[in-house]
Amino acid sequence: MSPKSERVREIILFLLRTLVLFFLLANTVFQIRDQLDIWFQGASFLIAVLAALWMEKARLRFIPAALLAIALPVLIRVTLFLVFRLQRMAASTPATDFLFFYFDKDFFAALAAYAVAWLFTFLALRHPRFVPIECGLNAVLLVAVFWSQARYHITLYPHPSLFAWALALFVVAEFFVLALSTPGNAEHGVRPLNARAVLGFAWILVPLLLVFLLFLLGKYGEGAVMAGGGLMKPTLFRFDFAPYVKLESEIRTSDEAVMLFRTEGEADRFLLRRYVLSDYDPRQGFSISKTTGIDEYPTVVPDAAESFVDPGYKGRQIVSQEYFFLTLDPSSLISLNYPLNVTPLKNWKSSSFLRVYRVESKVVRSMEAPRRVELAPTLSGSLRSLYTAGSTDEQIHALAVEVTKNATGYYAKVAAIESYLKSNYLYSLKPGIAEDGDQLHYFLFVSKKGYCSYFAFAMALMCRSLGIPSRVAVGFSVDPQSEILNFYEVRAFQAHAWVEVYFGSLGWVDFDPTSETAAPGEDFQPPPGPEADRMARLIAEIVNNQTDEPEQGQPTPTTFVAVSRVAQEVARIAVFLARLWYLTLPTLYALFLICAKVLPSLRGLFSRNPRRRTKARYRLAIMRLVGARVGRHATESPREHAVRLGSAEDLVLEPLVDSYLKASFDIHFVDADDVAAVAAARGFYASYRARFSWPTRILFALNPLGALARRP
Repeated sequence: MSPKSERVREIILFLLRTLVLFFLLANTVFQIRDQLDIWFQGASFLIAVLAALWMEKARLRFIPAALLAIALPVLIRVTLFLVFRLQRMAASTPATDFLFFYFDKDFFAALAAYAVAWLFTFLALRHPRFVPIECGLNAVLLVAVFWSQARYHITLYPHPSLFAWALALFVVAEFFVLALSTPGNAEHGVRPLNARAVLGFAWILVPLLLVFLLFLLGKYGEGAVMAGGGLMKPTLFRFDFAPYVKLESEIRTSDEAVMLFRTEGEADRFLLRRYVLSDYDPRQGFSISKTTGIDEYPTVVPDAAESFVDPGYKGRQIVSQEYFFLTLDPSSLISLNYPLNVTPLKNWKSSSFLRVYRVESKVVRSMEAPRRVELAPTLSGSLRSLYTAGSTDEQIHALAVEVTKNATGYYAKVAAIESYLKSNYLYSLKPGIAEDGDQLHYFLFVSKKGYCSYFAFAMALMCRSLGIPSRVAVGFSVDPQSEILNFYEVRAFQAHAWVEVYFGSLGWVDFDPTSETAAPGEDFQPPPGPEADRMARLIAEIVNNQTDEPEQGQPTPTTFVAVSRVAQEVARIAVFLARLWYLTLPTLYALFLICAKVLPSLRGLFSRNPRRRTKARYRLAIMRLVGARVGRHATESPREHAVRLGSAEDLVLEPLVDSYLKASFDIHFVDADDVAAVAAARGFYASYRARFSWPTRILFALNPLGALARRP
């Protein structure tokens, strides 16, 4: 390696190392941002790095350098205190009087970052062999920094995908640090950096890293569903509702504002629907139907104004709504039941909102018409099967019969089930774990406490057991009392599940069986009202900027929606793989070893050229030996290596080495030589099997050591 190339390598290595350390520092500061100042911490980090760099260039020994590093912050503090004293003497004001306290508050907190940055930088510059140790220590620091982000409660990043990509960049940066930490010094028997080897390693690493990221995103997706009231999940871009709902043993709530909702008129409640979940599987819960049902309307905001078929339902009023998304996935279509027209509205420059659109829906504002329904509506066989699936549970059926024994008429039975659940069960964020795994039975017959999904599941299945077509709906429940100028702030804790029951010519009617009585020991604080200043600012922004101009079918939303759909499908697959981690991780590790150990030689084994086949056989033999920790030393020739193995390990490698050398350097290499090479390889593997037992050989095969080493 030329001096210029060596200099470039050192500079890039220094910059990468420094960025990795600063990444750890920044994430530490963000954890306790209320107590630490990022600018002060950054300045101390920069001083430490520059001081270590200067001390190394000055060739100071470690002890004098360490003493000087300790003295430097003391000197800076004394100097600044003299400056503060002079300022106080010149003009004694509260601002100058408190300069000492403000400085010390950040100064002592910054000493830890200063010490780590100086020590790591100085040792890495003075002793290149410290760099791999530093990478290991960085990994320990990474675990310590992100420990609080366990249980999928992400606070450092606004979205799990950003968290995953930050970790990915850290891993990639550390990989290149390790690759660049090998100096090109032939005097010490160290090979210079091989760009092709690095790229070859990256070719294997990047796919594995992407799978790891999807795995991580899937796991955080499951955790985010818990944190979103058991309903919401992260997408590649923002947050959305999960297209399936299962019963969790515990959930959390978040106070994050997700959107603003505007409408006129009065209502007991607003149930803003995102998905209808018609399919039911006892193991999976409720999910979006894979077949065509009744009013299974689109779930994505169209790129231009679009109208849906009006089913002509009776007893409904036209209600106009406008939605202003803050953190919700912009492609999500949310509306009151039943949407007729959707018009994306043009967003303004520097808008606080991700998406703005208007919906006109036919809404049931009064239960007078449903109350008069006595007879069950007729449905075709396939539709009845879809909306009454799960009705074979005898215990749930018996409970439904008992609850509705005094109810006469279709509506009366539905209302009786709703009232029974509201009155006899309690609301809880910690429903507990059923010993037999049946969470719904545990809720209905044992604990009698749960969150909204438990109530929705119970009512839907009780209705279905009586032959009443029903499904689960998910979205947001909005309290009309939170209205400000016809605007409603919708936050994550308002994510909700309820039941829709089919009433024939009246369409799907909403029923909300969730109890408002908290379980003992769970003292729910009333949710705080909208933040007045924030709401005022957002409403003023809307009033001053919004027009009725529709969005003009721009190509960007179309591309965005397409990417979002693909991302959702990829995330779904990732979640499936994440659940099978005990299979996927060993499989990925095995694929990695096969790619690293076998694939580079596979082409040679199937080559028509006998020389290439012989070389490939020798490479595979060496790979076996490296895994067994008896590989060739850097100073050994192939023949010396074979002689050592023959005397020390009883491994017959010399005939294969002779064939390899002949294939590499001899002018003539005929078919007879190829046959001899095959026999030599068989002889080696026979001695290998005789020397090591089969469990030991399996361990050697699983040993990644040498998998990425340069082939002979």
